[in-house]
Amino acid sequence: MQDSSTGLRERQRTETLHRLHDAAVELVREDGMTAATVSAIADRAGVSRRTFFNYYATKEDAVLGAGPAHVPDGAIDGLLDGDDRLGDAVRLVIRVVRTIRHTPTDRVALRKLRSANPELRERTQQHTIHAYQLLADALAERYEGAQADSAIALILIAVSAVRFAYRHDPDIFDNPDSPAVSSAVTTFREIIKDLQ
Repeated sequence: MQDSSTGLRERQRTETLHRLHDAAVELVREDGMTAATVSAIADRAGVSRRTFFNYYATKEDAVLGAGPAHVPDGAIDGLLDGDDRLGDAVRLVIRVVRTIRHTPTDRVALRKLRSANPELRERTQQHTIHAYQLLADALAERYEGAQADSAIALILIAVSAVRFAYRHDPDIFDNPDSPAVSSAVTTFREIIKDLQ
């Protein structure tokens, strides 16, 4: 019985998360960011303001369908051990950044909203910077001394490669196997090799 009640609670939580996100997007499209207040979003979704804040920290997060990033369990294991460390680090960065998205979203429509609303671009940047910092902190806890420095330096290079790939394909977070990702890894490898 406990499993079915947990499943029901999770479904209800997911439904509320989606309703809030959909309401926020609709309000921004109809009336702009200023009119899309937390109260208006909550009313449109059929929940209280208090409930809104159980799901999203800000109205911008509701529009973006975003929340705090996290490093998935076991994600950093073996980062410095493989043959394709840069590729592994790029995939790790993408994996962590993907955790920011808490609801499925029409990516093209969301890009248009971000383009039209600077506060959405700023909030996206805040989440992304937090994700990178969270990853660096996790690596500093996992590794010691020179190994920690190497892991963090590798992640910083990987972040740049991800940003480079994103310029060529803004859908890399939906498709981490995008040719833009492998091309970015190759380009960065070549640059690093040329610097030696």
